[in-house]
Amino acid sequence: MLTSKSRITPYAMHLYLDSFSAYLSVKNGMFNVRTRHAGEHTFPVRHVTAILFTRGTAMSTDALLLAVDQDIPVLIIDARTHHPLAQVNSGRPGSLATIRKNQAVFSRSEEGMRWVAEQIAGKIKGQRALLFRWAERSEAPTGFPGDIRLADRVLGGLERGFGQWALGENTLEQTAATFRGQEGTASRLYFQQLAKLTASCFSEPFTGRQKRPAYDPFNALLNYLYGMLYTQVHLAQLKAGLDPYMGILHADQYGAKPTLVYDAIEPYRPWAEEVALQLSLESRIDASVFEDREEPTEGLWLSRQGKDSVIEAMLSYLNTPAPMDGETRMIRRSVQIDKNMQKLALFLRDSM
Repeated sequence: MLTSKSRITPYAMHLYLDSFSAYLSVKNGMFNVRTRHAGEHTFPVRHVTAILFTRGTAMSTDALLLAVDQDIPVLIIDARTHHPLAQVNSGRPGSLATIRKNQAVFSRSEEGMRWVAEQIAGKIKGQRALLFRWAERSEAPTGFPGDIRLADRVLGGLERGFGQWALGENTLEQTAATFRGQEGTASRLYFQQLAKLTASCFSEPFTGRQKRPAYDPFNALLNYLYGMLYTQVHLAQLKAGLDPYMGILHADQYGAKPTLVYDAIEPYRPWAEEVALQLSLESRIDASVFEDREEPTEGLWLSRQGKDSVIEAMLSYLNTPAPMDGETRMIRRSVQIDKNMQKLALFLRDSM
């Protein structure tokens, strides 16, 4: 398989190779993809914005060098979760070097912690809005609007706290620990409400957030959708000249992982959660698109059919225009991620 059924949109294209033995090369100055079942397809370089690979696929050095020369990010991703595993980029000097040197300072600064607080505040704001949107829909259970009001008062207080954060007498390490605790409180409260909202969707109910492995369909769905968002944010950071592996809040927790991606994804998490609710509450997927792995410890995963449905829904959502803070016009959600990463990179280049 290639991008959106080739993962192609009218605006941009991700070449996505996830079928065993798929091979990317160069032919007549264009990218050429050969697959066992779908034959060959050729794509003009100017249309390709990213190249994504999974295990069992391959790429010629000519194709790799062409991607590097054209500053097209190349990511190897986990086919089960859509999480990025490794990246290839040119590493050319220039503004990139300035951005990354300043990013190292930013990652250990009060300014950096303030930026993190803004990302978490944006997430809680989006999640509160999501709860109230779904409370007004016919799919919501009886009494749900009343259930969320008490939770919303707590979430609103946490959102304001993050939005108005100042360092005061605390150290950055103390602040990071406080942020994690408050973020955890907000997350538990929020997912309790999603559990009420989705109670009748699947025979195996969602009772709260589980990361990998997931043991119920809604958690498995969230895991895959978050993985798609991780990839989108990772690519946006590479294009902006940021180092995805130099994070702030999550740096000490995850070490060699792309921790800036973990920090920057926060305000976009409600997008994945909204798509998960649309698919579940509107009965656009059912339990048949999930499968148990042979090993019980591997939990529940989306089947190939399920991935196709979820990818289609998420790409449609990301390519739909929506309001963006500070902009009067509607902007596609995928472009909003790019613009916000570019904004951070420009700040690091010019202001640090």
